[in-house]
Amino acid sequence: MLCRLRTRFPLPAFCLALLFAFTAATAFAQADKVTIGYSKLIISLPVFVAADQGLFAQNGLDATLEEFETAQPLMDALVSGKIDVAGYTAYAITMNASLRAKKDLYYLTSLVEDAKHPISKLLVKKDSPVGSIAELKGKRVGILPTIAYKLWMEAILAENGVDPADVTLQNVAPPLSASALESGTVDALFTNDPAAAAVLKSGLGRELVTGAVVPEFLGSPFPFASFNIAKAYADAHPAVVAKIVKSLDEAIARIDADPAKAKRSMEKFVKDTEKPFVPFYSDPFYLPSAQFSGADLEAVMERYLALKMIPAKLELKDMALSAKK
Repeated sequence: MLCRLRTRFPLPAFCLALLFAFTAATAFAQADKVTIGYSKLIISLPVFVAADQGLFAQNGLDATLEEFETAQPLMDALVSGKIDVAGYTAYAITMNASLRAKKDLYYLTSLVEDAKHPISKLLVKKDSPVGSIAELKGKRVGILPTIAYKLWMEAILAENGVDPADVTLQNVAPPLSASALESGTVDALFTNDPAAAAVLKSGLGRELVTGAVVPEFLGSPFPFASFNIAKAYADAHPAVVAKIVKSLDEAIARIDADPAKAKRSMEKFVKDTEKPFVPFYSDPFYLPSAQFSGADLEAVMERYLALKMIPAKLELKDMALSAKK
């Protein structure tokens, strides 16, 4: 056999090396291939950690990541069947898309925003005369181009006595956020990282509202986003889904244990000009799958229904995935 062949290596070492190579090759051959769509935003941090720190591979997944600028086109791709696995996406985006497309989706883990873990930032130029949300009346506010940021901004304006119709909301892609604010194309920005950190740390802008603006006016803690898998795909590939659940749960544990190290995993996924700002990104907080049940998901849906951010109820009782499934 092979271990009996002459070799310049000691026989035991050669056999061990051969065994290791065979085992590694077998493990790779058995890895389940999966394409995971992600939004190039801080909210997708568990995906970045799982990929960069090898958790997908360790759990038997040969994962290909597909990039989307924001969560809106990401969710559009999911409900149209172009991809089957995607995250993270704001609930306002996901639930409206699911209703519109009549697409059943599973929800996995939950991103929560509160005073200690702000995500969205409402920014103005450093020398702007605007001093309050009420003073945004008649102004132009650049928003992350998603239905979630539109709905949240409209609700925040209304909570501060401003008719949303009196404010121009303008979609601004993350890479264009700083230039849009600097040039005066918009008077304010409502966005998250990477754009928010770039504006603040470059000295271009300041926070109009310090801290977590969405929870402050819409309730804290605020259910922000989840990771989603098409039901048809999940039901047909339970082993793959179990590996995804395990990978994201482990990524969330690492985020909790060392947020700074976790954020460094995002450096591979941003532009070179954005890398210096990564340490200043928000520290998002996630509920792992074991802490996010079907009842919790239904409560999120009821919350968005009460806020009039979705037009109807969804059947979500059995749509929260956990490590036990």
